[in-house]
Amino acid sequence: MPALPNALAAAHRARTIAAIARTRATSTTVVLDDTGRAALTQIAELLDTAAHSLETEEPSTVDGIVITNTMDWDASYALITACHIAAANPAIGFPPHFTQYVTAPVFGNDIELPPSLLPGGPVLIAQEGDLFARLLALHGHYLAITVPQEDPESITAALEAAFTLHWKHARLAEAVAVDAARPCKQPTVEPAPLDLTGLTPYTVGVIRLAESKGLHPTWAGPGYRNVTRRISLNAGGQHGTFGTIHIGRRSGKVLRIELIHGNDGTPTRAEGAKAARALLKAAHVHACPDDCTAPSTATCRP
Repeated sequence: MPALPNALAAAHRARTIAAIARTRATSTTVVLDDTGRAALTQIAELLDTAAHSLETEEPSTVDGIVITNTMDWDASYALITACHIAAANPAIGFPPHFTQYVTAPVFGNDIELPPSLLPGGPVLIAQEGDLFARLLALHGHYLAITVPQEDPESITAALEAAFTLHWKHARLAEAVAVDAARPCKQPTVEPAPLDLTGLTPYTVGVIRLAESKGLHPTWAGPGYRNVTRRISLNAGGQHGTFGTIHIGRRSGKVLRIELIHGNDGTPTRAEGAKAARALLKAAHVHACPDDCTAPSTATCRP
């Protein structure tokens, strides 16, 4: 018994999408890395396998009744594998469940839109809304309607238009992801307040002075023989000012301070609370940017 019309319609869709994948994989105008191009080539081969199976596998029968809404194992496995590859490579512009376009003539299934990028601002809503509206029109008029005899030319044109829209949606998703990763879009995480229990008011004043200078004081490990407590100071970056305040564990008083201006700087030290405060007050604290490329502290400028 020859293949049924709905299986042949599915095979045509599979071969059409395979051609779209190969064209995209070899296009010089499409920006894709080698991994993406290899994924498209592999998807095309899997779609060819599914199409061949749909075209040649005899329909199943039960008690003499032909079963039309079923697909053999080879075709099903090839389509499932192709979906996994598409989901793992979103940059290629194939939606995660793109084989629903192939299976619709056999199973009468719906065709899902790609995952939405919302919530977003008015511009993003308008851009994605336009893409989704055009996709839904193609689905409703051509691709989600299953008829015994599909017009191959119309289906080919509709699939090419749909996958162009999917490509545009993938580029929009990529732009949204890049924008969301910008440092200015990251939430500000406030450091936990220091526990200043057991410290003298003068010591607290020294720590607050370090904070005002941009040295971001934080508790570090215990000092020598566990008789002192240490507070780390760090203005940031390899050339930024950093140092340590040593505080008596029992007294809560500042014992000494060291400040170093950059990894290659010379330490400056002060003994006692008043001298530590004076050193901090006179210090010209430097914060080095994280992406600094200066060869030394002397050539690094805020």
